Amino acid sequence: MRYTRASVPADKLYLASTAVFISELLKTLVCLLVVYRLLPSQTRSIPNLITFLYCELIINWKETIKLAFPAILYLIQNNLQYVAATNLDAATFQVTYQFKILTTAFFSVVMLNRRLSNTKWAALGVLTIGIALVVLPKGALQSWMGYEPLIVSDTNATSIGNQSNSKGLVSVCIACILSGIAGVYFEKIVKSAQRNTSLDMLEKQKNTEQIQLWIRNIQLSIFSVLLGCIFVVALQDGPAILQDGFFQNYSYLTWIVIFIQAGGGLIVGFVVRYADNILKGFATSISIILSSVISIFLFNFEVTLSFSMGALLVIYATYMYGSST
Repeated sequence: MRYTRASVPADKLYLASTAVFISELLKTLVCLLVVYRLLPSQTRSIPNLITFLYCELIINWKETIKLAFPAILYLIQNNLQYVAATNLDAATFQVTYQFKILTTAFFSVVMLNRRLSNTKWAALGVLTIGIALVVLPKGALQSWMGYEPLIVSDTNATSIGNQSNSKGLVSVCIACILSGIAGVYFEKIVKSAQRNTSLDMLEKQKNTEQIQLWIRNIQLSIFSVLLGCIFVVALQDGPAILQDGFFQNYSYLTWIVIFIQAGGGLIVGFVVRYADNILKGFATSISIILSSVISIFLFNFEVTLSFSMGALLVIYATYMYGSST
């Protein structure tokens, strides 16, 4: 995502709103296909699928409307991710984005009454310290310690694209807060959803629980598609789309990012259903190492002492949380 946003001039950027919209549309189509495949083989047909979805989405509208709130939050969060990726290097973005683990833990305690052990709270504290070290200005830690800044990479390295670190960090912070609220709320709905009439008809089927999960994803994606189309694509970038087209400045890398975002969103649904949002956050921390290594070669990223210490603390916090019972 960072490479597709920062390696081109500002006037050649693709529209983040359209990328988010297509990603949500792809998730909806995949969910529809999976639900179709999970229907009983003897009754599997397009008309029966439409009838089934009508019962789930329209007749049981009270269950559907519950997904509007997290859909709005996810829509804003996804757009903020593109803003952050444009203004921060990939490694810093990945590490600071782990702040969502802390916000998710907080909202899990508040909204789900989940109790965390002392070790897990300590892991969250270590995570916070690690993120704080990552976002320190280059050379700040060495200056406080009385040493000269230690730079691992080429000192003449330059950044790519038009960046605003403050804008990127604010975007990350807001995205993390929204991610925590939306993720925990979605988890609560998925795990406590009442089984409705149409699902009771499939009670004898072993895939009933799987269908319920995919229905929740469809409900979430539909709101994201509709709201994204109206309020983000049309109102925010409508004039630009009318002038230069919906797919302006798209490349094959843009499509790769879209498919990755869509796939990641679907995987999150499984993690939330069979694990929890905090573990979901910790599971992504290994990407910090990969992003840092790739950034050195793609963006001439400077690995400072504070960044290295912070990244190691985030990884250690991941281990602490995962090993605690």
